[in-house]
Amino acid sequence: MRKFIVTLLVVLISLSGVFASGSKEASASASGIGDSLVIYTSNTEAEIAAMTAPFQALYPDVEIEIVNGSFGELFARLQAEKDDPVADIMLGGLSSTDGDTYESYFMEYTSTHNDEQIAPATNGYYSVYGMSTVCFAVNTRLEKELGLDIRSYEDLLDPKLKGRIIFSDPNSSSAAWNNLCNIFSVYGVDTDEAWAIIEGLMKNGMVVGSSSSKCFKDVANGEYVVGLTYDNGAVTMLGAPDYEMRYPENGTSGKDSCFAIIANCKHPEAAKAFVEAMTSKEGTELMYSMYGGVRFTNSLVSEPDSFQLGKTSEIKWVSRPVAELTEKKDAILEKWNALYASIYM
Repeated sequence: MRKFIVTLLVVLISLSGVFASGSKEASASASGIGDSLVIYTSNTEAEIAAMTAPFQALYPDVEIEIVNGSFGELFARLQAEKDDPVADIMLGGLSSTDGDTYESYFMEYTSTHNDEQIAPATNGYYSVYGMSTVCFAVNTRLEKELGLDIRSYEDLLDPKLKGRIIFSDPNSSSAAWNNLCNIFSVYGVDTDEAWAIIEGLMKNGMVVGSSSSKCFKDVANGEYVVGLTYDNGAVTMLGAPDYEMRYPENGTSGKDSCFAIIANCKHPEAAKAFVEAMTSKEGTELMYSMYGGVRFTNSLVSEPDSFQLGKTSEIKWVSRPVAELTEKKDAILEKWNALYASIYM
């Protein structure tokens, strides 16, 4: 777990006019929100720089302290500090699919820009900022050597890929659960057709790795041909030789990426201002200008031409039945574990 202070050196012209209508008001009220903000986040440094920029453009005198680590580490810390929290914001690692699991740790507050989001938050505690979308990471050199063109889930069942597909464990990895949810979104929740794909992957020797990042890193370095992963992780390896990120032609879906204000935090007004800045149209435009590896969700903003994840309008999307999947998650994982044990053990 790492701790650091965010100090953005942004070229002034990139900020001029971004919040022209609100900057004067924000400057006048900055003293009313305090002079510091503490954020727990599992996001990358590039993501953090972009996501803190909207707030810092409005409140340059407020010092942001970042505590960076895995969601599991940070949540354990949040639990230990529940009666006297250190942080004000939990950024990332949260999704509407959590239901009411973490409600007691967060303040009831949702962004006033919630209705502008592609998929608005619904639980009254979270605010949405991005979408983590299911994709394949493909090593094109190995793919070509095998004479394959991997575009769909059915393509993954080719015997040539036996032992050369990597996944992560849906019992502990939100990215793996995200991928299972997409299979169920394409083929139907808990249907025989969906389980036939999952069983076929297992019988084809799909390797279940120890972390979600292995699913794109190990493909990029040539250890596997294809990884079942998520786009805002897979995008970090773009530029590696013989590496591509593809959305399944059967259709793709994603889980929303959320953040929340920590209950009884020390800087609630600064935390609310952070939520509002980051979820706004202007904030989204600024984040896109700094980072192209997250599909931000304010519907009033289109992805720039330089966007690395592919235009939303050019991807085949399928609807994800979030409520049903959340309700059936325990039963689905129990079935996954039983199937895994019958094939691998």
